[in-house]
Amino acid sequence: MNIFIVEDEPWALAELDALFVVYAPEHAVYTFGCAEDALAMARSVRPHLVVTDINMPGMDGLELIGELIRLEPAVKSIILSVHDQFSYAQQGMKIGAFEYLLKPVRKDVLYQAVDKAIDKIARESKRQEERRCWAVAQMLLASAPPGDEEAAEIFGGAHAMAVLQAGNGAGERGWNEAGIANQEIAGWIGDELQGITAHCVSIDARRKAVLVPGGGGLRDMEKIGAAFAVLFDHLVRRGLILHLAYALKPEREDPHRCFAALNKSIEERMFFGRPTLIPPGGQQRQADLSAVWDKVRILQTHLKQGDLSKSGDMLGRIVQELRSREITSRQLALFVTDLFYSLKYNLGSSSRTEIDIGKLQEDLKALSRLSGFDELAEWLKERVVGLLSAAQLTDLSPKGLIPVMRNWIHAGYQHELSIQQFAADHHVSLGYLSRLFKSQTGCTFSDYLIRYRIEKAKELLAEGSARLSDVSRLVGYEDVKHFSQLFKKITGEPPIAYAKRMHPNR
Repeated sequence: MNIFIVEDEPWALAELDALFVVYAPEHAVYTFGCAEDALAMARSVRPHLVVTDINMPGMDGLELIGELIRLEPAVKSIILSVHDQFSYAQQGMKIGAFEYLLKPVRKDVLYQAVDKAIDKIARESKRQEERRCWAVAQMLLASAPPGDEEAAEIFGGAHAMAVLQAGNGAGERGWNEAGIANQEIAGWIGDELQGITAHCVSIDARRKAVLVPGGGGLRDMEKIGAAFAVLFDHLVRRGLILHLAYALKPEREDPHRCFAALNKSIEERMFFGRPTLIPPGGQQRQADLSAVWDKVRILQTHLKQGDLSKSGDMLGRIVQELRSREITSRQLALFVTDLFYSLKYNLGSSSRTEIDIGKLQEDLKALSRLSGFDELAEWLKERVVGLLSAAQLTDLSPKGLIPVMRNWIHAGYQHELSIQQFAADHHVSLGYLSRLFKSQTGCTFSDYLIRYRIEKAKELLAEGSARLSDVSRLVGYEDVKHFSQLFKKITGEPPIAYAKRMHPNR
């Protein structure tokens, strides 16, 4: 914040200047030998705190404080005087002086008064900023003029507006995890635009809005667009999967309309698993997926043959093809929908039962929570294995039982599962089934079951809502000690240590 020191005695001013060195560089300290100079500076640099002598030639300290309050009503003042007269204190308090100190002022008394004033200014500024941000956010979310004076100025004036969405999946870093404050974002924009004051407000955990006054002309928008591009690079380097869309809100246009259009633009044009900068106008080019569909046809052949290993490899190659293209989240959702319908048709044509496509549509809702291509690969493998199990192909061989067996484990891992019982139920040799399972999954039935249970236990511990004994029971282990031993063997740390690492404040 800006601190003004006003004292007409040169030696006293020099002494105050030396004392206030402790407040730099966190605060900007300005010294003046007369009230007139301080008032002239205040028209370009608004003070937050003024420390002034009362008795000065020309304009005295009380007159100066009155003029500064007219410029900046929130300014705080500390009066210094050699006169131990209550009338001076009364006059100072009437015009809003924060503190009245008698000269010579002891260093500790001065610091205590200044610290109290700075703390009060900071608290008031924070409350004012919160009220302003709330008013601006409400103005963007609802089509109604705001009550806040600054928000009302934004409502009526021409502004460039940007919507910043951090990620599009539950596993991605949001603004809270990134630790990037609104003031920091506004500061970056202000620096790029050479002192223009930008506003940044939080809309929710994943969205922020930035408003920059002006932007009425083409050259203005070019400069502001370049500033938004610099901001985009800053935030991406911080590790955010950021989607940023910006446009001009013309004078007297409802900001809610511009905000809604930018959100729609992000929804339609953001890339999956990578950052997106969306300038005004233009259409998103659709990625060519013809090579991906060639691999889908090969996948269908492997699935009909019940070959889980080759199916998994081909799914991985399909995801790699998708990763190599700039595919939007919307295009990806359409592709996955078409993929499921294609598999339903090809697998269901020789099926005893109809595949539940309604369940597939429910599964598609989970697609919006995926944070990247690695999660997409695992998610697709899980769903396609379930689809193969649901198809119950008439020519299902022992080799084709492995996807069904994996799905059976995933559905019933909480209960006691026996490979012997599965082999008997499906009329296949136990030894042959065990060898097939290991060849297609890379591990034994027992190891696969344990690892799957431990992964589920990690999810429960990461949520932080269940006790260790409950977690153990929920993943199929009645003996907590045995569960803890298995957990440490798989993860390298005991479950209690893992839970504490996930929730250090609990």
